[in-house]
This record gives sequence, structure tokens and C-alpha cells, in this order.
Amino acid sequence: MAQGPNMGTDRDWEAWGRDDPYYGVLSSEQFRTRALSDEARNAFFDSGARHVQRVLTVIRESFAPDFAPRQSLDFGCGVGRLLIPLARASDRATGIDVSPSMLAEAARNCAAQGIGNVTLAPSHDRLDGVAAGFDLVHSYIVLQHIPPARGHGLIAALAQRVAPDGFLVLQFPHARTTSWLVNALTWLRYHFWPANAVRNLVRGRPLREPPMQLHAYDLGQVLRTLQDIGFGTPRLLPDAAAGSDFESTLLVARRNIEAG
Repeated sequence: MAQGPNMGTDRDWEAWGRDDPYYGVLSSEQFRTRALSDEARNAFFDSGARHVQRVLTVIRESFAPDFAPRQSLDFGCGVGRLLIPLARASDRATGIDVSPSMLAEAARNCAAQGIGNVTLAPSHDRLDGVAAGFDLVHSYIVLQHIPPARGHGLIAALAQRVAPDGFLVLQFPHARTTSWLVNALTWLRYHFWPANAVRNLVRGRPLREPPMQLHAYDLGQVLRTLQDIGFGTPRLLPDAAAGSDFESTLLVARRNIEAG
């Protein structure tokens, strides 16, 4: 993986998409390109189907018993782990991602699984070219990898793509549980390539493998943003996807029918 001193998440995710796309989505060694078996691949996609079913169940039990999405958007769709089951549950699904290599692999996976109702497009901070009007906008284990200085703007842009009476589903960490020393060392690893290279060496990983950055968001700011855009009180569900170093939530919110 080519990666140098000027480290940035967009370049990092294209490196993951090019060299280790499944591990870039779920960082378990069984999903490394060199180790990916048919069994592991099936487990990878089965986990996506279970997550989408959980999301739909929460929406139906908490907000709208008959909810069936017509137009769904998956932000940070990666190789299609969640996009494919979203497409199966929707009339039409759109997947966007910052990595061209991830999008290419998602297209191959959709074709292999007979999914023809999907549109794939590159992601930009302002979501240029992504029209509003989705009745389900979804993002899982994506925002946590984006620095909040960018991510809070993306949350607002995603919320604005939700149709009145539609749903926004976002996962993000909102607090760190680690000490100031661990936080400082993490910052160093994210910003200085030699620090990350030393960690890779110690852990037996490729020397130039980029760091998989994890960031915490201001939950109060997220809630204020959604209120300003016209969302009602969300459900906040505990989520462990960011690991034990963070408190994380799965937010499910409905946009008021008068909004937009």
C-alpha cells in the first residue's frame, strides 16, 4: 500500500479499496485479500444482511410499522456489504463511496448477486450530484473514520437528502474511553507516518499500511443539526462497532413531514 508522510483518509481508503477492500470494511484477519475464502466471503455478506434487517426492524417497531423503502442511499458503501441487502429491500438503492476501487468491487458484487436496481457514484463532501428525496439514508461504520471537522458537514448534507417523512440512520462514536496518553499516541500515529510504521512493524503488518482512523463526534452538535433540518426526536441505540475505546451510537431519526 503506497502511503507516505502526507496522510489523509481519502488516500487511505483508496489504498484499502485497491489492496484489501474487504478488510477495509470489516477489520478481521479472515477478510484479508490473502486469506479471503468462500466461507469468509459468505460470512461477510451475511453480516450485512443481518444489519439491514436490524435497521428495518427498529424503524418498523419505533416509527412506521409498514415502512418499506422506495429510494435508499448508503453513504460509504464500500464493496456493497450493506448496499446489496438495502437494494433487495428497496425499489432503488444508491451507493456512494470516496474510493473508486471500492465502487468497482461493489459493482462486481452487485452483478454477481443479480442486483440490478443499484446506482453507484463517487462521494464528495457536499454530496454534489446526489439529489434529495431518499426515504432511507444510511451510513454504518463510515463516519467514524472521517475527522469530525468534515464529518459534521457530511451529516448535515446526508440529512438534507432525506425526504419528508423519511429516515436517517447513522452510526458514529461520540466519546472516547481511553486515557490522554493513548489519545496523544493515536493522534501521533494518524499524523506522522513513521509512528504508524513502527506500530505496523510491531504488529506484523505491512510497513506502509495506512492507519484506520477512528474519531468521536459531538453528539449534541449532531442532534442540533438534525433538529434544525426538521427531524424529530431520534432513537439512540448503543453500538459496539467502534470497539472498546469509544462509546458509539446507532441513531435512527425520522424527518418531519412538514420539512423540506
